[in-house]
Amino acid sequence: MRRPGAWITGTLLALGASLWAGPADWPTFKGGNARLGQGPALSLPVKQLWKTHLGGSLYSSPAIQDGLVLLGSSDRRVSALDLADGKVRWSHTLPDRVWGSAPAVAGGLCYIGCVDGCVHALALADGKETGRWCGHPHGLMGKADVLSSPLVEGGRLVFGSDDDFIYGADLAGAATWKVSTGDILHDNAACAASGTAFIPSRDGKLYALALADGAVRWSWAAPKPFNTVPAVANGLVYLGDGDSKVCALDTATGKVRWSFATGGRGIMASPSLGGDGSLVIGSTDHDVYCLEAASGALRWKAKTGDVVLASALITGGLAWVGSFDGKFRALDLKTGEERWSTDLDDGVFTSAAVSGDKIVVAGRGGDVICLQATASPQANP
Repeated sequence: MRRPGAWITGTLLALGASLWAGPADWPTFKGGNARLGQGPALSLPVKQLWKTHLGGSLYSSPAIQDGLVLLGSSDRRVSALDLADGKVRWSHTLPDRVWGSAPAVAGGLCYIGCVDGCVHALALADGKETGRWCGHPHGLMGKADVLSSPLVEGGRLVFGSDDDFIYGADLAGAATWKVSTGDILHDNAACAASGTAFIPSRDGKLYALALADGAVRWSWAAPKPFNTVPAVANGLVYLGDGDSKVCALDTATGKVRWSFATGGRGIMASPSLGGDGSLVIGSTDHDVYCLEAASGALRWKAKTGDVVLASALITGGLAWVGSFDGKFRALDLKTGEERWSTDLDDGVFTSAAVSGDKIVVAGRGGDVICLQATASPQANP
């Protein structure tokens, strides 16, 4: 029986020291723990290979591992689709909904957060549950919902909970740490680099935590609460804030290096980094922005028909991004020109995943589509 603050673990089939991506893998939100959103170099033309409809609403961005497309739904199911044809290979029903949490795959296990207040570990081979990690039972809707996408790094499982805590579970069964914040974590999730996890909270602070013991290395307070996932590269941690600004902070000190103001009612998308020194991020003002990652200078912005909550996937010279207008677009990374688009069944909340030349994206209404793009002769730098 779960106790407040207790951790329940099953028999873990394997332990991954760190979550890594091979050439054909996209095992976690935005492809890796740095959350760069950068895939292999792909170009147009593109064609749709398959479409599969799942029940419920899809707020869970897909992961891809070993030929499986993994994602959760509001109908309480975690599904594994065959990347080749979209057929359901297995599905597992959780105690409650998956609402925002994207899977993280490591060591043969799929970790995913649930509204029941736990992160569940499912065997990649057949979907059987092997363990779970739970926070305090009281949170936003009567329990401590876990909407945060889990991070597996250095043998630890890191996630935020709506009980206001950030948790770091040792997957080998040693001590677990937790850090109290001043508000719920909600959709906020961590990125990681060099032994540090960076995770924002709805209390308006970005926390830099030592992965080993949860020690707070620094925190930075923004004007308004966060509802996003940062990315880390080049000694900087990048994120959008509730004040509609894109910010870059020094990973060692938390000092703001630059900021750029967008419009709208805050930024919920996560920034993606291109191999050409670009940063791409959408905002609630309906625009997609491309900035210089080093300075924050504007390269271009592109208009969509509604708020942009999904994060971009960058594949060489293209940025693929969905909007709540129901369209999934390929934008030219140099100019912002729309090169291609397709309509999904509903607004796009999720971020796309890529494996080889295949791109997978889900619409909120339940449709999952797989596109086949053209491999580019020049890889990302």
